[in-house]
Amino acid sequence: MGKEKGKIIVGDQFLYQYPLRVLESMCDEILISSCKNMEIEEKHLQICDEIPNIGPIGGLYTCLKKSSNDLNIILSYDLPFINEELLHFLLESLDTADAVFPAITIGKPEPLCAIYRKNIVGVMKDQIENLAFAVHKVFPLINTKTVLITENMPFYHKDLFLNINNETDLDKLSDDLR
Repeated sequence: MGKEKGKIIVGDQFLYQYPLRVLESMCDEILISSCKNMEIEEKHLQICDEIPNIGPIGGLYTCLKKSSNDLNIILSYDLPFINEELLHFLLESLDTADAVFPAITIGKPEPLCAIYRKNIVGVMKDQIENLAFAVHKVFPLINTKTVLITENMPFYHKDLFLNINNETDLDKLSDDLR
């Protein structure tokens, strides 16, 4: 986008604050994966990737490693329509899985809106050491569960997993966030 997208004002707050408010209502520990030391108003710990420049897996690995919790909600900071009800649904769906992902379309899980167990850190480390940096390459090596999200679910929103990557995505935001 040519600028720090988390700091784009959407409605009455910064873009990053939408998913952060959801996490604050549910979590006692929040780690923010950011090597930029983004100036944020909240007092949450910002953590730089232990292994830089390898994409989302670097932040996911580092935050899981540093987390003090077995269960971890992972959210990209550019998902303004994520809500508590969805995350509670994912937590209830986890069962014995190492990770649970929502999906609007079968075969297309949302790995940056998911619940992960801390115990997969070793598998992630092995993948990184083998230069397999795509998060989805970890999935066959752990016990995953994907739950289909349908429009008849009370927390459903047509743009539930809309992530903001450019001006066109910003234009897609509904009026209730403007």
